[in-house]
Amino acid sequence: MKTNQTKAALLGGATVEIVEINRIFDPVVVELAAQAGFGCVWIDMEHSHLGLDGLSQLILAARATGVDTVVRIPKGPYNQVIKPLELGAGGLIWPHCKSVDEARAFVQMAKFRPLGLRGLGCGRDSDYGTLDPTEYMGRADAETILGVMIEDAEGVEEVEAIAAIDGIDLLFVGPSDLAHSYGVEREGIPHIDHERVLAAFDRVGVACAASGKAMGTAVGPGESMRRVVAKGTRWLNCCHDMSALASGLRSARQATLGAKQRTLTQQLLALYHRGELDLDDVSGTAKRHDFSRSMVNHLANFVIQKAKCVEALPEVAPLVERMEQALVDGRRGLALTDAYYVCLAV
Repeated sequence: MKTNQTKAALLGGATVEIVEINRIFDPVVVELAAQAGFGCVWIDMEHSHLGLDGLSQLILAARATGVDTVVRIPKGPYNQVIKPLELGAGGLIWPHCKSVDEARAFVQMAKFRPLGLRGLGCGRDSDYGTLDPTEYMGRADAETILGVMIEDAEGVEEVEAIAAIDGIDLLFVGPSDLAHSYGVEREGIPHIDHERVLAAFDRVGVACAASGKAMGTAVGPGESMRRVVAKGTRWLNCCHDMSALASGLRSARQATLGAKQRTLTQQLLALYHRGELDLDDVSGTAKRHDFSRSMVNHLANFVIQKAKCVEALPEVAPLVERMEQALVDGRRGLALTDAYYVCLAV
């Protein structure tokens, strides 16, 4: 049986970073997550088309790369709860937990006696029945992460009792659905920073701290990450497959466009320094040399302002030259800063 490093980290008070797999159900995604240094992936079966065969392949990839898995299952009957566990999932997430009775029922389905009523099978998690049954059941209960999602007003009202249940390890706040439950919106979308949502988040945090449980949520970079960590959140869903792919594609395209822009700017400046550009005829020059009209117009304005600055105060000439190099390198921020100091000097 695989040791659950993510649960061990939580029990030790550490913060864990998680990748969500929501739409791209290919084992390669698990392998890439492992290469990026993530120790656990969250596999979504609530909002996806993923079936048990696909889940099995993802879990195999995770085991091969040393990554833990938790599966957000759809609400359903007993056999829908135990099958991901018997395939080797390291944990389960129960969505929209609205009451202490619902949380207790989830634990009963997912845990062996004495905590629950789970039946004994011979799946991957038991090394296909080769483990001693008593040892297997004890280790399975100890290694499995059970989390419930607090994303409804009803769940918030019972969160202290839910957090106190033996067998629950994680309370995960779903801010968007929680905002929807409270009926708070901003510009037509759930207002996740509304005071009622933030107060609920704080209440979950207090309940988790009092019961020794971990609190989790989905976060973005920057201030969102800092804010939830400051509130004691130790389970951070920090990206998902689609956002990571989209971000990578955008970054690659921007890098390509930036390199292209620098090359064109260098070519344009080289023509200018050789005296081959007629900056009085922006449209004609752009057409003859296959540059955009805006690029030629920008250079023309730059040349005019450069001449005025140097004529008014020759000492700024080196700074003006640095502005030109910054433009070539695509560092417009530096160029604007230098331009500001040139204006002050003049």
